[in-house]
Amino acid sequence: MSAGLIETRREDGALVLRTPVALSDDRPDILDRLAAVDPQRVLMTAPGPGGRGSITYGAALAEARQLRDWLVAAHGLRPGARVATLLPAGIAALRLRLACLCGGFVHIALPPFPFREPGGEEATRLLAIAGPDLLVRPQGHPAAGLVLPDRLPPAPACADAPTRPEECCAIFFTAGSTGAAKGVAVTRGQISACQAAATALWPFLAEGPVLIDWMPWNHVFGGLDNLFKVIWNGGTLHLDRPPSEHTIGATLDLMEAVRPTLYIGVPLGMKLLLAALEAAPERQPRAFARLRHIFLAGAAVEPALWDRLAAFARRSAPPIALLSGYGATETGSTMCLSPGGVDRPGLLGWPLPGHEVALCPVEDRTEIRFRGPVLGPAYLTETGETPLPLDAFGFYRTGDAGFLDRETGCLRFDGRLSEDFKLASGIKVRTGALRSQIIRACAPDLEDMVLGGAGREALSAVLFAAPGADRDRVRAALAQWNRENPASSTRIAAIDWAEAPPEVARGEVSAKGQIVQSRFLRNHAALFEALAEGTRGEPLLPARG
Repeated sequence: MSAGLIETRREDGALVLRTPVALSDDRPDILDRLAAVDPQRVLMTAPGPGGRGSITYGAALAEARQLRDWLVAAHGLRPGARVATLLPAGIAALRLRLACLCGGFVHIALPPFPFREPGGEEATRLLAIAGPDLLVRPQGHPAAGLVLPDRLPPAPACADAPTRPEECCAIFFTAGSTGAAKGVAVTRGQISACQAAATALWPFLAEGPVLIDWMPWNHVFGGLDNLFKVIWNGGTLHLDRPPSEHTIGATLDLMEAVRPTLYIGVPLGMKLLLAALEAAPERQPRAFARLRHIFLAGAAVEPALWDRLAAFARRSAPPIALLSGYGATETGSTMCLSPGGVDRPGLLGWPLPGHEVALCPVEDRTEIRFRGPVLGPAYLTETGETPLPLDAFGFYRTGDAGFLDRETGCLRFDGRLSEDFKLASGIKVRTGALRSQIIRACAPDLEDMVLGGAGREALSAVLFAAPGADRDRVRAALAQWNRENPASSTRIAAIDWAEAPPEVARGEVSAKGQIVQSRFLRNHAALFEALAEGTRGEPLLPARG
């Protein structure tokens, strides 16, 4: 696109950014979009115990209405009733999701880990927030709730509930990386605005994307945005197993079979996919025959991975465009998307059409703040509704720093304000930027790292080695880094090696496969204390005499 962002400077110094692409006022309900697709087109395929199953658009809508009718007749649900679910992503979960839309019920996708042991403190707290009228669980799950029958008994037919854009239709929980997980209300209007805006900025979506996705449906990215991106544009969603060394071969099998047109990845999945293709390059031509776009969240990609992915995309024939974006649970998943392919990591793109980003001065950086129709109405907590953190202009405070990259014309990520901390000297440590720079300096041996040192005289780090890493080479790279970056806010005084991956069950890994820095620091406070005291780990700086 030749036109750039529209800029306005406010009196308070904030830079307000808008895209020149218009957002249509004609934004039908997601059910109307579903009903308009050829009923014979396959909406979804998913792995199951008897092999991969599939469901068409026509069957999905008909079965969702049958389930809605049964829920009304057998369980007395009425518009506004809350239906919580622990069903994993799949055809049964799709049927329930659409039944809630047909009945005007509020669908609540519960995070699975707290409910592995029902009655635990976190599970009890989440249920208190959700306040479900009905809890649907999978067969064999220990939680108390309803198992949907394989065959529904007959029930009187109901009409679809009237729809209103402001109607709450879903609740998703934040990841809890900066505190306790909060519920976020999502409206039908948010869904329509998000998908209409995405298609306006990415017209290729209107062709009907063929997407392979594994993201969990309790996460707003997979369970709201990816699902409805496919439905809004009449595409097909092929559900996959979560990426691992054991499943990536099956992922390539699926790619060869369905030939996706769009791949939406996260760092963990992209690393595994690139490694698999490097080991078996003969599989790429068919698997990538129709693939023209790969999307990754712009703030999530480490430079070393980006370099590998960019080189791969350039070698592909025809070349693959790398797309980026930025979002949050509070915005129904999306705030920014790149208007086209991007050539470097950290770019977040443009605000969605019909939306605004304000870059507001906060100390020595500018915070990304966001306003527009995809912004959720409220948080839900144990005490009821709580307003989102809005500023005086009605912009959502993301807690992330960013700036306008003049060279590319896109918003660029500049770290999470909440992850920054100060040393005992009062000097601030720019955690996000520092991590990225050190990981790149240690490439390809360092997978990730967590920085500590708040309130201390020096920085320490826990290192996650890449497979096959040369630890001596990492030590040498860090020694070189310290010589070139001797300031107390950049040099690393002591390290320890993580001998196990971060724990998903303890909240140390996000749904995108990234380490949640703040949670890891809280969970391993004693380790970082020992590093600071010099009673554990390896010193990188000479002891003071």
